[in-house]
Amino acid sequence: MLTSHTSSNPLIRLKKNASRELQLVLAGLALIILDVLVFFRHVAIMYLFGAGIFLVLCVIGLIVYQRLKLIRQMEQQQANLYHFLKTRITRFRQLMRLHDYVGVGTLFFLAVFVVAFRWDYVWAYLQPGQPDRGWHLSVAGGGLVVLLALIYAAYLTGRQEHQRRYGRYLDQLEAALRELRD
Repeated sequence: MLTSHTSSNPLIRLKKNASRELQLVLAGLALIILDVLVFFRHVAIMYLFGAGIFLVLCVIGLIVYQRLKLIRQMEQQQANLYHFLKTRITRFRQLMRLHDYVGVGTLFFLAVFVVAFRWDYVWAYLQPGQPDRGWHLSVAGGGLVVLLALIYAAYLTGRQEHQRRYGRYLDQLEAALRELRD
């Protein structure tokens, strides 16, 4: 299965998906550089925002590059194929989880950045002297719950997307490894 050069080879599908994802990350890096140089140049705080997005894209790019490197290693023939592939598949799944956690962390810090950027408005809205302070606190609490629900939904969506792009092919490889072991 690993030596075939047909589209049924899970390594070919994995490599194609990882290459496409790396191209998207590189396009994102170019886009954020363009944004910083053209659109963000008049607002100093946006440089910090652009640098943060650039850093996140670099981390995601490194994760995707590591995945692509693991796929290339899996394509090579090894003496102990079972153990070699098993460790690479485990590492690949760890990188998928890390990618999900980086995404969730980014969304969380993006929300913190927005609140910090608009802190004067938030503080004025939640001031103790406001006549509708209870309502304002309820709205802020509801907004926080909605934000956490959206972050969790984004996490689940990311996991499903990783399963669609990579997981099913890794499952095929693991099934082939179980067959090899038996």
